[in-house]
Amino acid sequence: MMFIKLGIITGIVVLGGMIFSNEIDNLFPTTSATVLDSLKNDVDIFGSKASNSVELRIDSSIDKIVDKTSESMSTEISNAGDKISDKISKAKESSQKTINEEILNFNLIESIQNIFTVNLNSNLTG
Repeated sequence: MMFIKLGIITGIVVLGGMIFSNEIDNLFPTTSATVLDSLKNDVDIFGSKASNSVELRIDSSIDKIVDKTSESMSTEISNAGDKISDKISKAKESSQKTINEEILNFNLIESIQNIFTVNLNSNLTG
């Protein structure tokens, strides 16, 4: 029931505004133009703000994605570098250990004797 009363009052105000629009323009010449211009400006400003807000959110989202991707790639590259460095260190240690063991086990006199023994045997058989 209340909506019906509001509808009737709104209809009367709109109808009165349409009937007496010339008088309203004469009494308040800048009001109607100002109201329309103001509404147009408000709509333009709202559209501009909405557009800027969307652009800022998109830019922010893209920046976050780029940052996360960059951090993730940097972490992965760093982890791969650490693994490679560890493997190189282990290979270096293993090589040094093997070389040290071979040097410690190397008997110069026995090696020279083996050379002459092999050469003598091959000369005697050949």
